[in-house]
Amino acid sequence: MTGWVVLAVIVCATAGAAGTIEARAFPNGSVIQRWIRASVIADALIVAGMLLLGATARLTVSGIVSVQAAVLIAALCLPRARTPPDRGQAQDAVPRTLPGIPLLPLSIVGALVVFAVAFALGHAPFTLYDSLSYHLHFAARWVQDHAISIIPTPFSDEAQAYAPANGELFLAWLMLPIQSDALARMGQFPFALLAALTLFALARRLGAPAAHAIYPAAFFLLSRPVVEQMVGANVDLICAALFLATLLLTVIAVEDDRAADWAVCGVSAGLFWGTKYLALVYAPVLLLLAFARGPRTRMWWALPAAALFALPWYARNWIVAGSPIYPASVTIGSLTVARGAFNHAAMLNTVFHTADFALLPAIIAHAFGPSLVLVWLPCAVAGWIGMARRGWWPHGVLALLPLLMLPLYWYGLPVNIDSRFLMPAVAPALLPLAFVFSSRPRWNTSVHAFYAASMIWIVVGAPVTLPGSLPWFMRGWLALDGLVASGYLLLFAATGAALAATLTVARRTPRFAASIVAIGVVGIATGISLHAERACAPRCDYLKTTPTYIRREYVDAWDWLDANLHESTIAYTGINLPYPLTGEGLTNRVVYVAIDGRRRWRLHDYDRAYRNGRFDPQPPLLATSSGELKPISARSGPREDAVRPRYARMQGDPGAWQFSLTAMNVRYVFVAALSAYEVDYVWHNDEGFPIEDDWAKAGPTRFQPVFENRMVHIYQFEEGTAQ
Repeated sequence: MTGWVVLAVIVCATAGAAGTIEARAFPNGSVIQRWIRASVIADALIVAGMLLLGATARLTVSGIVSVQAAVLIAALCLPRARTPPDRGQAQDAVPRTLPGIPLLPLSIVGALVVFAVAFALGHAPFTLYDSLSYHLHFAARWVQDHAISIIPTPFSDEAQAYAPANGELFLAWLMLPIQSDALARMGQFPFALLAALTLFALARRLGAPAAHAIYPAAFFLLSRPVVEQMVGANVDLICAALFLATLLLTVIAVEDDRAADWAVCGVSAGLFWGTKYLALVYAPVLLLLAFARGPRTRMWWALPAAALFALPWYARNWIVAGSPIYPASVTIGSLTVARGAFNHAAMLNTVFHTADFALLPAIIAHAFGPSLVLVWLPCAVAGWIGMARRGWWPHGVLALLPLLMLPLYWYGLPVNIDSRFLMPAVAPALLPLAFVFSSRPRWNTSVHAFYAASMIWIVVGAPVTLPGSLPWFMRGWLALDGLVASGYLLLFAATGAALAATLTVARRTPRFAASIVAIGVVGIATGISLHAERACAPRCDYLKTTPTYIRREYVDAWDWLDANLHESTIAYTGINLPYPLTGEGLTNRVVYVAIDGRRRWRLHDYDRAYRNGRFDPQPPLLATSSGELKPISARSGPREDAVRPRYARMQGDPGAWQFSLTAMNVRYVFVAALSAYEVDYVWHNDEGFPIEDDWAKAGPTRFQPVFENRMVHIYQFEEGTAQ
């Protein structure tokens, strides 16, 4: 309970500081724009505090409380800015916009949000593979170690350990006070709401009435990839929300040219670039928007603000590893500016890169959700025409941006099969839906009816798949399944009706609208939760999400660990799914222990030593380099052509490994069978397990089997004395 109290305190302190800074720096603007700016500032305060504490190894509860309290006190001491002339921003206060918005889209989206929360409480974090692989694992380790460090991912993409991690810092902030992932496991949920609110604000800024501006936001939340990210702990939705916020804040900064506007725009851009390497690919569209009307006199204020929240990650990589985007090299033409572990050609040597344009329609459809894309495409064409008629700025520019982002995605990303990387483009691409309307009442009524029917259809779905021949890893991408499981459609309808009644009451008493809506949503969500406890065992499958294809044997092993192991250090090997070993209360510390005794080495250490001749593994090797599910040519020398060099697995010594286990206080060893990504390139026994399994079996006096199934072996390790 104490942890939850501390979390409430730092949440209030952060919200108070962000609201105060926003109010004193931005005396004008709509209420919704204020909320968006305050949200960006709040995220910035969280990231800055966690980054400062993590870099100085003081990432503790007392540390974060002290930092947030100091920030709040400093914010309260800021002088009040003089109110400039009102530049004509629409005053989108909730009491004014709520009466103008149709009830049906609000009720449908509201019911989906309630279902998403209920689903996440019962299913997260097992809804997204990458949250188990590294997002939550990194956050948990930083919380446990009280410091930010480079955590190896030896059986996965090596770049994950070096990627900018503002999103993981937010997840760690949610974990730190309560020492649990109860909130972090659905840590992207606030950013889904921020993205929807920003889409609404952008449409309003472009001149759409509130009744029309609601549709881009509503359809965004109805997009299948967004729903699946909303109930998990990846950072793709965080990235998309920050990109959207940067678009809005850039438009405001270009039009008003105030130092404060450019500064908060830079903060948002820095948070975006510091969240994922993907953000660098889309940087040109932000620059295009910023310079669309020529240079502005105060735009330089954005530079230090952006550098503050993005530069630390890239500077760390450059200083520590030799390249700002390590493990990739930075090249300009034929000149290598900063050398990484591999080059661009190696990054393209993956089964998930394609040059086949015939796959692009399926990728786009999957990025939106195939049901939504059928609604979006004809409406977007009509909406683009409507936006173009309003002029090139900002309507024409914003209509053009998603189209420009498509070639950046296709040619700029090595893994261009993964449609979730299009999420930042999907959000602004929905803006034209607000401009399909006209001055003809009958036409507008028809559009409202079509949108309402489309939203219901997306929720309900159909047992149909769009035609198309796709590779094995794109199986099911074109299915028109609904978002809500058929067994819960009546409950969904009841939830929507209850929300509609709540909104009706709120409209009649605008002074208390926010309180009534909050009480109604909490009450309905509580009712759903009580229903889940009585009707479902072990949990309710409210939503139809894409399966993660995690093997049942892994889940059985994790369940055994949860029931039997606490306050232990666990070494894992074989697959890169370490987070479930941490335990529900983050009680276990999960580590990878190198088999060659170099327990402090990371990829950049191996790579540097390999180039300098200090690391020269000799045959027979326990692992070989490769691309991603694709081989490379056999040759000697540094493997710049291998996106998976596997240096740490090439040599091994059981004595050195056991010494490292003892030195790192390991009590249990979790050995999983190698995945399809590794099995062809890493030594394994007849059962598919890596070398550690044979070493453990050969040392029964120190390794006692405590759990075993077809895919997992768990050993208790008898501690010795490190020398």
